[in-house]
Amino acid sequence: MNAPNTVAARIKPGCHIAGYEALSEEHDYTVDADTITGQVPEELVGTLFRNGPGRLKIGPYKYGHWFDGDGMLSAISFDRGQVHYRNRYVRTPKYVNETAAQKILYRGVGTQRPGGFLNNMFRFPGNAANTAVVYHGDRLLALWEGGAPWELNPADLTTVGAHNFSGQLKMGMPFSAHGKVHPGTGNYYNFGMMGALNFYKIDPHGEMVGRTRHKVGNYAMCHDFAMTDKYAVFFLCPAVFKTPLKFVLGMHSIVDAMAYDPSLPTKVVVLSLDDLSLVREFEVDPFFCYHFGNAYEDGDEINVDVCRVDEMGSMDAMRDVFADIEVEPDPSACFYRFKLNLASGEVSGYRHEGVQGGDFPVWDQRRTGVEHRYSYTATVLENGTPYTFNALQKIDHQTGVVSFFDFGPGRFTSEALFIPRPGGTAEDDGWLAAVLFNADTGRSEVSLVDAVAMSDEIASIPLLHHVPYGFHGFYTPHIFSDN
Repeated sequence: MNAPNTVAARIKPGCHIAGYEALSEEHDYTVDADTITGQVPEELVGTLFRNGPGRLKIGPYKYGHWFDGDGMLSAISFDRGQVHYRNRYVRTPKYVNETAAQKILYRGVGTQRPGGFLNNMFRFPGNAANTAVVYHGDRLLALWEGGAPWELNPADLTTVGAHNFSGQLKMGMPFSAHGKVHPGTGNYYNFGMMGALNFYKIDPHGEMVGRTRHKVGNYAMCHDFAMTDKYAVFFLCPAVFKTPLKFVLGMHSIVDAMAYDPSLPTKVVVLSLDDLSLVREFEVDPFFCYHFGNAYEDGDEINVDVCRVDEMGSMDAMRDVFADIEVEPDPSACFYRFKLNLASGEVSGYRHEGVQGGDFPVWDQRRTGVEHRYSYTATVLENGTPYTFNALQKIDHQTGVVSFFDFGPGRFTSEALFIPRPGGTAEDDGWLAAVLFNADTGRSEVSLVDAVAMSDEIASIPLLHHVPYGFHGFYTPHIFSDN
């Protein structure tokens, strides 16, 4: 369908807010097949893992930012038409200790411990393990932004513990939520920002075989990166610590201590995936982004897709997700392609026409690092409930055609992962799998959308409860048994 051009009458105001409420129970059940609308494809066999903040309140206290909620993993397994759901919280010290105390004990991205600056001085945020998940080297890892990943048993989601890659990830070394698996080599690459850009190379067996550190100046935040066949590409947006001392002394949270400085350029750093060396740096006009689409090489030129905006006001908007306000779409939000010439140093680019503002870009992971035809993002359509992401869009880079799937009023999504159809040959032959919150039922659904036509929801799988809005997921064609 095409994106509607008219503004629909607003209905169900604030209906999305319930999707942020905590899920206190940990479930383990097979979905009753008679409750499924449509049909789950028999050839779909594998596990969809999702991570996100399972609770944003503890006792009477609200966390000070969406990014500070405790990590809760969901495992949705598909096995010849049967669907099983399981969820468990990651047993980090933050989760365990705050659950016992029923109060805030740790600082976060936007959360301060009660008691003023003396109770926050020299304390760094507690690891919430709440942002993403990866299955690599036979390990399931829950990922956060600033600390070590947490390992879980993929069969039952019990927590194994913090994972440091046989001591290679030292205490205090940051490890991002956005690593990338190279489909050709099987290597997993990750990074972290803390005073410098740290970059890590992990082999297919899960062993860290390389790490490096590059000084990048006062740039303080980098949430994601892009990967080609040979290179890692980092866009360091001008988010800087304006008052780092006030954070250290407990007077400001990270969000309060950070500012967007449009007088600085966005710095682009290109590193070699082989030896992790610096290949080239670029400077481009300032912008802000969280997430990148796919990237690939074309001779000396690197093509990178970016979800970009003009500034970082969205960080403030996520301080209180329970606020009953209507968020206006950011007119500057766009899906943009940069072209970086490694030989000449020239930078060019263009905005993808017809693409709605959105985020959570995904593509066929088998084509990571090589030229791709299709990208998908979550977006907002005018269906009467434009309060958060309520639709998906598909961008055809070959024809320029943009197509949409509207989940309908009061059905809200986050990232949808592309799952290729076994035996399929076309790049878009598969399904987009998303976990939705349905405001009418107060519960969540697992939705499977035909990624080719973008017109059919081939299955809607109702859960017995809601799943709080999450961030990122990972699909693997493995089924894990806890027997």
